[in-house]
Amino acid sequence: MLETHQVTVRFGGVVAVNGVSLTAAANDVLGLVGPNGSGKSTLLNAITGVVPASGTVTLDGHELPMGSPQRIRRRGVMRAFQSPQLFIELDVFDNVLLADGERSGKSIVAATLRRRALMRCERARWDRAIAALEFVGLADRLHDSPKSLSYGARRLVELARVIAAGPKVILLDEPAAGLNGAETNHLATILGRLRERDVTMLVVEHKIDFVDRLCDRIVVLNQGVKVAEGTPHEVWRDQHVIDAYLGSA
Repeated sequence: MLETHQVTVRFGGVVAVNGVSLTAAANDVLGLVGPNGSGKSTLLNAITGVVPASGTVTLDGHELPMGSPQRIRRRGVMRAFQSPQLFIELDVFDNVLLADGERSGKSIVAATLRRRALMRCERARWDRAIAALEFVGLADRLHDSPKSLSYGARRLVELARVIAAGPKVILLDEPAAGLNGAETNHLATILGRLRERDVTMLVVEHKIDFVDRLCDRIVVLNQGVKVAEGTPHEVWRDQHVIDAYLGSA
């Protein structure tokens, strides 16, 4: 479903990501791990077009336009960030509604002459937002302000916003960071149900138990280079991974 080939990101003379190639199959949950500063978030930024990069990224066999976040989003690639990116001036429902990219019938002419069609479109958007909040267990907080939610609940609102957009691929940047044990287990359950919807996920995370529970395969980065790839059982026993985290003997 999602494939990168020799993706490289440079910031001046610093090579943050160096020729990384990986493949996430349909319905796959691919973990992306590595020490701090190993290039994990930068690789997600490259895939979503946020930073300039060389190499290629393909989705379902079709090359994505590098450096074009809006076009990549329209192809079905969505991103959740390390900390929740919510608008505190809006309620939970409106925050989720923002992600729905449906724009048909939104012109002034359509609003004037095709009001019934416009309302059908709007109600469909509302239904998708409500369904996404129900999916993550926040349907009862529909009209609450994000300021009134716990940190864990705010992360679920951002996940609901991603789900409401109907993605093919979701990139999750440390989704369990800052969550307690119960919240982490709840998130893992939600993501496990999400893959049943034919959604492919690329997950950056430091919590090893969370990664082992959720991911089919793991890719390990160190200093911008892929140093290992395989099942959790294989990866955690790889000497390159041990050296990356603990230092070479």
